[in-house]
Amino acid sequence: MPQLTDPNFARTVVLLCEHENDGALGLVVNRPTPFLLGQLYEGQDIEGDGGRDAVINYGGPVQPERGFVLYEGDKEYDGSLSVLGRLHLGTSLDILRDIAGGAGPQRFLFCLGYAGWAADQLETEIARNDWLVVPGDEGILFGVTPEDRWEKAIRLLGIEPALLTQSFGTA
Repeated sequence: MPQLTDPNFARTVVLLCEHENDGALGLVVNRPTPFLLGQLYEGQDIEGDGGRDAVINYGGPVQPERGFVLYEGDKEYDGSLSVLGRLHLGTSLDILRDIAGGAGPQRFLFCLGYAGWAADQLETEIARNDWLVVPGDEGILFGVTPEDRWEKAIRLLGIEPALLTQSFGTA
């Protein structure tokens, strides 16, 4: 929401990937960095050209040195978790090796870092109207440019983004 002024989350789209009693984990999916996946391949000794030109995304302020792959497909890698339909979240280098070798998922987002919330923290923020909750949509992740994802996500609720204000009332 507009009143959320924390620079880590202002005008972000966060895909909530896991929500348990002890907290939640999500990935910011609309903040590309100037870095490409090929640069990461070099540092990790990953061979191949598949996905080399994919942009590395800022996934959130927690553990920004840790990589996460949000990918579409039927193959499940060790430690991956199902997020939405055929969408999975994984941290295994095997995913990147397969992508580089041309045998991995065709549709994916690579993120460094994640957004995390302690127990009940996200619920408190939602109750305070810090977040606008929208159903997950793979079309926004893979069919819309990062710059347009925020507006497109809000429009899923039938809301005109320009009409959102920093204040809210109570009924």
